[in-house]
Amino acid sequence: MRTFKILAVALTLSFVAQATPLFEGEEIYLDVRMEVVKNKKNAAYYCLLEEETERGFLFKAYFISGELKMEGYYSDREMMIAHGEFKYYYRSGKLESIGEFREGGKYGIWQRFDEDGTEKPEKIYASQPMLKALAKEKADRKGK
Repeated sequence: MRTFKILAVALTLSFVAQATPLFEGEEIYLDVRMEVVKNKKNAAYYCLLEEETERGFLFKAYFISGELKMEGYYSDREMMIAHGEFKYYYRSGKLESIGEFREGGKYGIWQRFDEDGTEKPEKIYASQPMLKALAKEKADRKGK
């Protein structure tokens, strides 16, 4: 569970750090920490811009051996803002998790699965404005 969270955050952060324009079919290499590296020799994953649609820019990350690791939409070509549906996969090809990003953060209910395909407890994520509103409400209650 913790490993998945770290991997998901690392993958997202590594994409955020990549600020060079990408073109369809151009590979971006990532190391085991999902940080951008300059060549395939030092990489554990690679990422491609698959297509541009009305939903945004669809990126897919693959294990170096070719199996799909992640697919998800960004609102920009530079992968700065994850926005839309994301799916993460185990090397076996089985679904690890599926959920939504809004304005760069996880949002709503994320379904999660173990490597055998058994459903794990869902994770619920709120948007940053919602979290701030809840924190303010809690603080207001304490002040009364």
